[in-house]
Amino acid sequence: MMQGLHKQSGLIVLVAISAVDCAAHSMNSLGPFAVGELVRAGRFSIMQAGLWSCVEMLAYAMAMICIAPLSARVRLRFVALIAATGLVLAQAGSALATELWPLLLLRILSGYSLGALNAVVNIGASRLGKPVFVLSFVMVVQTVVFSLASLLLPHASTLAGQKGVFLTLAALVAVLLPFMFFLPDTTTDQHITPQPGPAPAPAGKTSLWALLAVLFYTGGSLAVWPFTQRIGISVGLAPTSFGVLSAIANIMGLVVCLVTALRSRRHGTNPLLVPALILIGSICVVQAWPPTCLLFCAAFILNYALWFFIYPSLVGLTCLVDPSGKLAARSGGAWMFSQAATTLFASVTQVGGLYIWTGLFSLVLCLLAAWVTLLLTRMQIPTSITPCRGCEPIA
Repeated sequence: MMQGLHKQSGLIVLVAISAVDCAAHSMNSLGPFAVGELVRAGRFSIMQAGLWSCVEMLAYAMAMICIAPLSARVRLRFVALIAATGLVLAQAGSALATELWPLLLLRILSGYSLGALNAVVNIGASRLGKPVFVLSFVMVVQTVVFSLASLLLPHASTLAGQKGVFLTLAALVAVLLPFMFFLPDTTTDQHITPQPGPAPAPAGKTSLWALLAVLFYTGGSLAVWPFTQRIGISVGLAPTSFGVLSAIANIMGLVVCLVTALRSRRHGTNPLLVPALILIGSICVVQAWPPTCLLFCAAFILNYALWFFIYPSLVGLTCLVDPSGKLAARSGGAWMFSQAATTLFASVTQVGGLYIWTGLFSLVLCLLAAWVTLLLTRMQIPTSITPCRGCEPIA
């Protein structure tokens, strides 16, 4: 990995994990289109849309929490294929459901499937070694895929409404599913040992700080995410223009991913992580309560693009703290729990489509994430991990 991809098998595994990652984050990145359509069509009020998103996130979190203790025995290919199939069924079913309760039940299936897929990504990143690089690489692929999807979904909504949005989401996962057959299907019952280095800080302490960093950042930066299309419309942004905005944000994220991936081939952590967390807090305030359409667009792009630097860096830290992948899976569960709570908070405290209280709360959470990350990076943790036996190596 330090010298680039020298083995074709390693590249194939990265492509397979990239496919899983795209499926796992399809609702995180493209969910606002679904929420916007359900509200626009009169299916849901803002409160019901918040509950709908919250149910999916809680199921997402529970799946990752349940899988975490089994990380050493997880067969990546088997779990990914089952979860992707469940996600296709959930999205296709949501295209036909019209009542609140069937849509909520389908979100439980969707959430469990998304959580299982995200667990595969995080555990796979630990098993392959150099987790920040692996996560950055798969997010490069993700930005390309979601840029195209962001341009298609508004047209699907215009042509076929709810059916068009959810069938497009189902088709996206169905296209990605065959690539998952190239995942390694091995297990590791032994811990992946860190490379020699300074004595690490107590495992319990570093694990707690790592989980808190992920929890504070994701809860803060994503609190209003399901409602971003609605916020954009409130300041004069057309639905089709929101699709273009999402595509631009994905392109910016692609640039950030490439830089992060190139740098992480040589370094496990980045000194810009803490300043980025502080910056993102201020951006969240503007995105939640935009004075103008232009400022909303700028805040949306910056928040979205910086996610592709901060998220792999934070999850990469959890992999370095616990190379087995157990903590990385738990961090994904912490992400969903925190986002579920703050999303519900956003739906309850919004007034006329404005989310000023959520924006201020997000600022506080991001500042806490910066403080916790600063404490974590000052501890002595490994800078890389050895790939597990049985996984395809990345040179």
